[in-house]
Parts: sequence; structure tokens; C-alpha cells
Amino acid sequence: MSNINTKRVYSILLLGVIGISFSAILIRNATAPASIIAMYRMIITFFLFIPVALVKSRNELAKTEIKDYILCCISGIFLALHFISWITSLSYTTVASSTVLVSMQPIFTSLIAYLIFKEGLSKKGAIGMTIAIFGSAVIGISNFHLGEGSIYGDTLALMGGLFGALYITIGRSMRKKISNLTYGFLVYGSCGLVILIINLTLKVPLIGYPEKDYMLFALMAIICTIGGHTVLNWGLKYVEASKISTFMLGEPVGATLWAILLLREYPSSMQIIGGIIILFGLYIFISTSLREDKSKKKIVKEGLELES
Repeated sequence: MSNINTKRVYSILLLGVIGISFSAILIRNATAPASIIAMYRMIITFFLFIPVALVKSRNELAKTEIKDYILCCISGIFLALHFISWITSLSYTTVASSTVLVSMQPIFTSLIAYLIFKEGLSKKGAIGMTIAIFGSAVIGISNFHLGEGSIYGDTLALMGGLFGALYITIGRSMRKKISNLTYGFLVYGSCGLVILIINLTLKVPLIGYPEKDYMLFALMAIICTIGGHTVLNWGLKYVEASKISTFMLGEPVGATLWAILLLREYPSSMQIIGGIIILFGLYIFISTSLREDKSKKKIVKEGLELES
């Protein structure tokens, strides 16, 4: 991690988790097809980025290499596939099952990040991540169901986790080279374009949905994408990809809390137990990461003092 304060980074990342935790509730209240929800969410986000990016990132956009443009577009494609597969899964399986399976993303991210960047987790960090994943499993285990469509939905959710991991891993590489504004502008634009092409190809109606849906699309763009994904993308410059994915395991806990406050939907005993386990795992993970970062900074400082 760079010289930026570690606790500050983790505090900001927690705000990003709060942002993305609204996703399931907003999506469930929309009547439009999954691909339309994802398309409007990303296109609205992209249009909100345009004026700021053209003013603040004009020079950076002009200097960005072609290969980096391509990688950002590939990241956008994976984000598009993540949204479509995960949102579609909610129509074929339970919200809990979908959330649990898409939460397998940290495992995929850790494996990919290790193979590409040689980024590994400490034993205690891996234990914390495992506990948090187990907590996610506890939340959904009583809601898993077999039957027509459910296996298809569960598979889509799992694929959503894989696509999300690829998106996060590429973001880790790109955020070391370009600003968060430029990265978001290119990724969200390419993501929205890909989903638009998919909808046109499948002849999904692009308009004619209830006014309430368009309001929900805008809320998803502002709260979940800008306030969620963009915040997490910011953290990719300072934190390993696997850590960002692990932070995202807090999403089902946040979603449950919002369901209580906004929808008066109260969790089952299994969901409460699972949420406690997730929070315990995240506590181990975050506290371990903070200690490790403090230790690394101490070693670097002592090394510099010896050199001087």
C-alpha cells in the first residue's frame, strides 16, 4: 500500500460496501428485464461521468495508451457480464442463494491475482476471508432450493462472481496507471455499450417501462455504481484485488439491514447468525491487514534509516 493512511482507505471502502448493498433491494423493486436494468444503470453512470471526465481527465485520456484503452474496455465487458448474469440469476433463484454464490468472488479474485500479480494473502488474512465466505453460505443455505430453474439461476450467480473477479483484477492493474475518473469513464462507457448491443441483438424493448423503474435505474447509478463500485475502484490503487473482493462480502449484511429499515423485512435466525459470522471474518481480515501494513511500513522506515 502507498503512503496513504491505511485506516482511511479501509473506512472509505466500507462506504463503498454500503453503496453496493442497496443493489439487491433496488433491483428487486424494478420490473424491467435484467439486461435493461444493467444497461440503464451503466449508461446513466456514464453520462454523469462525461462532463467531469472531459474537464478533469481530458489530458490523461489523450495520453492513455491504446493497450490500456483495450484493457479498460475488456474490464467493462466483464462488468457487463457480471451484472447481466447476477441480475438474471435473481429471477431463477432466491436472493440469498444468488448473493451467496456471487460472493464466491474473493476466491476467484485471490487465485487470479496470485497467478497474474503474485499477490497472496497471509494465513490469518485467508482465515478471515474464509470465515466471511462461510458466513455468506450460512445466510443462503436455508434458502437454497432444487428444482426447475434454480440450478440455472445458481450457475448464473456463480458466473457473476467469476466475471466480477476478472473485472476487479483488471482494475487493480489499471488503477496503478490511470486515475479513478478516467478508469470509470472508460469502463462504464464500454460496459453500457456492450449491454446496449446485447439488448438490441436480443430485441429487448429499450423503452416503455414504468416511471418508477427509471427512478430506480438512476438510484442504482448514483448510489450503487458511483457510491459503490467507483469507491471500490478508487481503493484498487492502494489495496490488493483480493482484499477489495473480501470487503464486498459485507454486501449481504448491508442488504439485510436496508431490508429491515426500508422494507420492514426481518432476517431469519440463520441470516442473523450468518451476518455475525461475516462481520467476525471481516474483523479478522481487516485487523490483520492493518497490522501487516503497519509492520511493512516499519520495516521500510528502518531500512531507510539504515541506508541514511
